[in-house]
Amino acid sequence: MEKKRIKILYIEDDLVDQMAFKRLVREQELTYDVTLANSVKTGREAFRNGEFDIVISDFLLGDGTSFEYLPEIIQAGTPVILVTGTGDEDVAVKAIKMGASDYVIKDVEFGHMKMLPLIVESSLRNKLSDEKIKKLSLAVEQSPSMLIITDKNGLIEYTNPSVTDITGHEPEVFKGTDLFEQHLTHNPPEMVDEIRRSLSKGERWHGNTCHTKKSGETLWESTTISPIYNNDGHLTGFIKVAEDITEKKKAEEAIRKYSEELRESNASKDKMFSIIAHDLRTPFNGLLSFSDILSTDYDSLSKDEVLEYIDVIRDLSRNTFNLLEKLLQWSRLQTGRMEFKPVNIPFQEIADNVTDLLKANATGKGLSLSAESEPGLVVFGDPNMLNAVTRNLASNAIKFTPENGTVTISARTIHGNQAEIVIADTGVGIKSEDLKKLFSIDAQHSTKGTKGETGTGLGLLLCKEFVELNGGKISIESEPGKGSRFIFTVPLAKQ
Repeated sequence: MEKKRIKILYIEDDLVDQMAFKRLVREQELTYDVTLANSVKTGREAFRNGEFDIVISDFLLGDGTSFEYLPEIIQAGTPVILVTGTGDEDVAVKAIKMGASDYVIKDVEFGHMKMLPLIVESSLRNKLSDEKIKKLSLAVEQSPSMLIITDKNGLIEYTNPSVTDITGHEPEVFKGTDLFEQHLTHNPPEMVDEIRRSLSKGERWHGNTCHTKKSGETLWESTTISPIYNNDGHLTGFIKVAEDITEKKKAEEAIRKYSEELRESNASKDKMFSIIAHDLRTPFNGLLSFSDILSTDYDSLSKDEVLEYIDVIRDLSRNTFNLLEKLLQWSRLQTGRMEFKPVNIPFQEIADNVTDLLKANATGKGLSLSAESEPGLVVFGDPNMLNAVTRNLASNAIKFTPENGTVTISARTIHGNQAEIVIADTGVGIKSEDLKKLFSIDAQHSTKGTKGETGTGLGLLLCKEFVELNGGKISIESEPGKGSRFIFTVPLAKQ
């Protein structure tokens, strides 16, 4: 491979020195393309009109000194080798301070000429190294990634501008602080231990870390921390490179949440189809069977048998209608087609409506049913939904309370902005393992009452969704043999 030729501007007013330099290039077969100039004026003109890898210049010229154009050449980034006479060492020192690459002192036997090729090579090598360092420095400064460099003890020495741009913290906040201790604030200690172990083995560590911006916002980073070694293999520090992945984490969380909601939605639909397939088909089979018996065997049946079959058909029809009604309500809720019209309403009105409606049921089982609200308690919610929730919970309480028991509806103000409604009974209670099944469609739970009353298993699910739609929460306190307390909240009236 042909060696790259070096373009040199040689400024020298001594003809003998010019000839000596030409002879050096020729004899050593140096790959130099030499342009000669013999004054300050011609040297400046030659530099401005050409492109050179390096300039070799005598200090003292016929029309001035090289200091007249030296700043211009140095400013352009071109290495300069100054040639001075014996006794001009002070001049050489001044030139180096101005930015010259090197200097050489003339001697009468032209020994300095033999040194020039080595100095040229060294100067060009230094220039290349300086350019690489400058390029690397610019890359670090302008990198969109956050870069942090520490000493061998992990104390931060440098942060690039992106650290400030992203975190909002100025470099002074980080300087001198422990890189590893920073990761303890919002990350588990086990992670920091893992980072230290990896780096102590000379390995790079990579993972996602959590921090806080100056604004208080959470910052998620994709972090890589690596050890830095010098040419002798000794540890000199660590470098951290981090990318801001906060938006990515938010997107991942949104996708996870959506996937969970979709899973729950699919489970709900599957359960609804299961209910339709099983719970609706079963009573219809009964209706068809008893209807067939009445139709084909009516003449051979006694009056009591006919009345019994009619009662069965009536009960099956009523239960099937109740199931259909709840399925339709639930379906309208899921599809957003159920109207929600909240208004201010005295809760005692709701309680009175429910007790009037269920009084006969309670009396038929020998139960005491009562309702009492905090005087003047007005809530904000959809009247139809609140009536349905209270009625359903009170109906359940009656169903699961044996004779001579009590069912009470009470309401009071809590937390200054909410009403707490409690439907309490002295019934059979609920096992702890069944409590968590009560409000989930994919774990539908239905049991018979103390008089064999049946249910759909969907009532409590609707209660939960109605309560939450009205801005409240529902919970249960129960113990087998000691009764139950169904508690739900609803916002107080808006002024």
